Amino acid sequence: MKLLELEVDKKSYIKILCVFILFIIILLVLTYTSLLKYEKITLDQDIIIANIGEEDMSVHIDILEHQGNKVEIVGWAYKENEETKTINSNYVLKNRETGEMYKVRTRYEENLNVPLEYRNAGLHSRFLSYGLANGTYDIYVLYKNNDNNILANTGIHLDI
Repeated sequence: MKLLELEVDKKSYIKILCVFILFIIILLVLTYTSLLKYEKITLDQDIIIANIGEEDMSVHIDILEHQGNKVEIVGWAYKENEETKTINSNYVLKNRETGEMYKVRTRYEENLNVPLEYRNAGLHSRFLSYGLANGTYDIYVLYKNNDNNILANTGIHLDI
């Protein structure tokens, strides 16, 4: 039984194939850029801003790489003496000149550089800095694990 009986000449076949390949390329580009983006944020009124060592926060950046428009940040963040039940943390960039803040997509990863009970505190972010104004950005961790709402300063900055 034939489900589809279509006769396509060679010229039409090539056109269909080119359109299909173009569609796949556009889909891949859109997926790539949507996964590597950032969003402008404003702080909630109930957020706690913590400098290094405050609010029992322990934050650290292991790797900070910036090549061209690609940025990668790897590190960890956890609250001392608190078991992490939910993981919901992101890196935030704050422009020193304008004060604007940008939350970048951040994913969880196990980090072996921390005590065993905090191994799930690893954070990893890759994003494109297209559209970010040139300048110096302080790097923070927006720590919302276990219903916390803490913006913890890492003490590290990024020059774009």
